[in-house]
Amino acid sequence: MTDILNELKNLSEESYKEFNVKIIPTSQNVLGVRLPLLRQVAKRIAKENPLEFIASDKQNVYEMVMLEGLVLAALKEPFVDLLPQIEDFLAKIDNWGHIDSVFGSFKSIKKDPEGVMQVVLKWLESEHEFVVRAALVILLGYYVEEKYLNTVFRLSQQVTHKAYYVHMANSWLISVCMAKYPEQTIEFFKANTLDAKTHNKAIQKSRESFRVSQEHKDLLLVLKK
Repeated sequence: MTDILNELKNLSEESYKEFNVKIIPTSQNVLGVRLPLLRQVAKRIAKENPLEFIASDKQNVYEMVMLEGLVLAALKEPFVDLLPQIEDFLAKIDNWGHIDSVFGSFKSIKKDPEGVMQVVLKWLESEHEFVVRAALVILLGYYVEEKYLNTVFRLSQQVTHKAYYVHMANSWLISVCMAKYPEQTIEFFKANTLDAKTHNKAIQKSRESFRVSQEHKDLLLVLKK
């Protein structure tokens, strides 16, 4: 996969590398390639030699690991059929950037919501911070719909992992619910078992959203724990 790595090096920008290093804590080597360019490369790999690339050594390069996830997301195979490769990818992750970019890109999830939900339930029980975050990102990306809303609220309250990026994703999840289903989410804010930290961060994120009305933002202020 030397050719892919060299291609990424040619696409890299020093200023973007500096930006990424500041906002994405990772032990991996960052080149500084913008996400739209990575998506283009991933689509090409997905058409040419995806399995070979997925199995290759990513040499602890942030963008190479990102490409692995984006190639998996670009494949037409069902999410659950790709689970062994997806979990191998998850094992390489030590940052929120990979989780948020990749798990928001799996179009195949919408084709099998019930099957993927079983994966989400399993991942929510994980001891690993970014596996739990992946489950929450899947929920906020694909399951904030009326028929799943009560399930989303229930699962949000069942999260026990205390790590920072889990806490932030759970707060983000509820803020997405607030943007799409304000009345139901306000009722959730009035009576839930979330810890005060997550509850209040969800309110903060909701109040920062352009999709939440000023009336609702004002109401949320009095619902803080």
